[in-house]
Amino acid sequence: MTGRSPSETVLENLALSLLSGILLALPFLMPALWWLHYGALVPWIILITGEERRFTWLYCFAGAYTFLIMTLGALSLFHKAVPFAVAALYAPLLIPFAVLLRVVYRQLRLPFTLVVPVIWVSTEWLRLHFSLGEMAFFPLGSSQFNRTTLIQIADITGVYGISFLVAGANGFVVDLWRLIRRKQHPYTVAAFACYGALLLAVLAYGRAREQALRFIPGPRIAIVQPNAIHYRDPRRAFETYQQQANFTRATVRPGSADVIAWPENAIGQPLSDDPRYMQGLKQLAHDEGAYLLVGGYTWADSQPPAGHLHTSAYYFSPQGAIVGRYDKIHLIPYSEYTPFRGWPRRLGAGLARALLGYSSVGVPGTEVVRFAIRADSGGGLLQFAVPICFEVSSSGFARTAAAHGASFLVNITSEGLLGPPMYVHMIAQSTMRAVENRIAVVRVANNGLSGFVDPVGRAHLIPGQGGSGRWLYREAGMRVARVPVTVATKATFYTRHGDWLAYCCIGLTVLLLGFAALRMRSSALSAPGTESRP
Repeated sequence: MTGRSPSETVLENLALSLLSGILLALPFLMPALWWLHYGALVPWIILITGEERRFTWLYCFAGAYTFLIMTLGALSLFHKAVPFAVAALYAPLLIPFAVLLRVVYRQLRLPFTLVVPVIWVSTEWLRLHFSLGEMAFFPLGSSQFNRTTLIQIADITGVYGISFLVAGANGFVVDLWRLIRRKQHPYTVAAFACYGALLLAVLAYGRAREQALRFIPGPRIAIVQPNAIHYRDPRRAFETYQQQANFTRATVRPGSADVIAWPENAIGQPLSDDPRYMQGLKQLAHDEGAYLLVGGYTWADSQPPAGHLHTSAYYFSPQGAIVGRYDKIHLIPYSEYTPFRGWPRRLGAGLARALLGYSSVGVPGTEVVRFAIRADSGGGLLQFAVPICFEVSSSGFARTAAAHGASFLVNITSEGLLGPPMYVHMIAQSTMRAVENRIAVVRVANNGLSGFVDPVGRAHLIPGQGGSGRWLYREAGMRVARVPVTVATKATFYTRHGDWLAYCCIGLTVLLLGFAALRMRSSALSAPGTESRP
């Protein structure tokens, strides 16, 4: 840094920050670039811990903003300003990583291989759990969803175990670079040994789990991907319903499925608004001889103010009776509900009307509902839960469902024309939920990627999807298959204990901050001019 002009310093800092933001985004846009995440944090680490660098948190905000604009770019379909607005809302949640890492490293000088993964997992957990709507956008570990052996550890640690390994690799790279430059910490070699042993143990565990897991064939589910345009206009919404019903009759042979699943918002208005919906769905379930799972809306009459809606999943029996309904718990901010109260709520509603064309009137449900289905014609009852759309990104939803007896999840969703990055991200999230709880996840999308993710984390999509490295599928399709059900009846360690790894990292981060504060106080007391006078 010595001898450089202030403008050159600013440009260098900005370049380092933006480089990390771009490298963080690319694997979520192109899954084949998953390996970039093993070095994506390196520019940030160099920036954050530089001796002469100032305002590193502000530069990291620029990188985080870039990361989110790139990954959320598909939201520009609603309005060109939407990605920028959403990125501004969530980018500040990445700043704590920069602040904490700078304080801890500058005072304690511990190897990055040890410090970076601890602080990253701590701040990632905070980012995912304290964002509006608990929207778990882009945890670092989810980019590894296709590394089947690596991700098996998630049944112990959740996705945070994968994030820990990936972040640790970034610290490893920086430590190795410093070792080559003869600026290593005396414990660096020990940190390398610990990380290498951890990685080998994770891979050995993954290989053993892949070979040991056994499944039995569960109920037959027909995934119907109609590729329909979902309207909120009553006339056009009914036309869309008829299109989906006709497509189902044409593609699903009566008696071939135990459950026929339609996507989220298959009915674009409350079912009670038009008696033709109930009549038609009951008749369809009867004619197909199957349960029918349908996404729609429900008036939230019991919750003021009047006019609010639930986003719901309805479950019809083969006899045409409604035997279950689940109301979505985790709603998308501004798109499905308007957060806050008072003037912040009014301001948010006004911005939503300007950018999205409407102000959301949704209210959340209150509990994870489980539906029942027989495993086969002579088998016992199995239970399943229905995360709607982005709810599959909620590890808490899946854990609750699995802990209360759900043998699999059916994720009904309608991501519209958001495109491959969002489609693949949702497959990645489904994969992590499947491995964490050892339950299959059935993905039923209006368009994009639909199929089955087995409890090992392997995706079996509608034929033709995901082949030849292509991930864009805005077309109709259908698949009938049996859901794989894990033979083991005992819940996984992660299902029972949740985000224990993240809590341990948070505790270690607090401990490191305490030691750093003591070091800062000691340095201040020993500085010239601070001695007490007689």
